[in-house]
Amino acid sequence: MAVTAITLTELNQNPSRATRLADHGEVIVMRRGHAAYRITKIESSGDPLDELVATGLARPSRSTAPRSFRRFPTIPTGIDLGATLDAERARLDGLV
Repeated sequence: MAVTAITLTELNQNPSRATRLADHGEVIVMRRGHAAYRITKIESSGDPLDELVATGLARPSRSTAPRSFRRFPTIPTGIDLGATLDAERARLDGLV
């Protein structure tokens, strides 16, 4: 595994270069001549969120619902809301 050193300025100016370098080995970011940060590629074997929880970088949700059901559900209506809004705008325009 190759180790490459870059400066903090280089990282700030071209972060994509740093990630490309990390694809091929470890990247050490130098700040004022001293090693300050290490960038390495995470070998993904599954769900990225589960990996973050396993490493302690994220906390699991308190919700017990599966992740796919956590978003707001879509509720079908029997009316065309766009047409209803247009009619209401027209009605309000007539009042002004």
